[in-house]
Amino acid sequence: MKKDRAATEAKIYESFLSLLEEKGPQAVGINAIAKKAGVSKELIYRYFGGLQGLLLQLAKKGDFFKSMLSLQNKDLETVEGVKEFAKAGTKELRENKLTQEILRWQLLENNEATHDLFKFSNQQIDKVFSISNKDSSLNHAFQLMIGGYVYFTLLSKFNKTFITTDLTSPESWENFDKAIEKTIDLFNK
Repeated sequence: MKKDRAATEAKIYESFLSLLEEKGPQAVGINAIAKKAGVSKELIYRYFGGLQGLLLQLAKKGDFFKSMLSLQNKDLETVEGVKEFAKAGTKELRENKLTQEILRWQLLENNEATHDLFKFSNQQIDKVFSISNKDSSLNHAFQLMIGGYVYFTLLSKFNKTFITTDLTSPESWENFDKAIEKTIDLFNK
């Protein structure tokens, strides 16, 4: 029975992931997932708790943000480890179109379906970017910087510039990454 459940869960999850990639998050629903997986809607609710649970699984498996999986395997106690993680994360954010679409969906609709996914993701990222135990304003400054990076990434799909920054230029993104590295250095002095 367990083997069948694991295979069915995998089929449901793969169908969900396939539909996300084909149609985008706003067009994915339990009915479409059930049809593609060849299972009942009830089974999806029983195994995953619905769309919200499937999205949480997306985060836990690393399909939302693979860099988070590396948190368990990296030495993030060092400044260089944090810089390496930040650089890998920003690169992944720029390249992972599915993650960008899910972020846009959350911003546009502020829906319940993505609540657990973002709660989980934020908890994982907070493990790395709680820069200072002494001065919480440093943590807020760094979060503001990361938020700006996310915003620029999402904006770059529709706009080529922000004020005078060319969002299509690889040099602009390199400069953003350097600014994050310099900020990490400043916070660790």
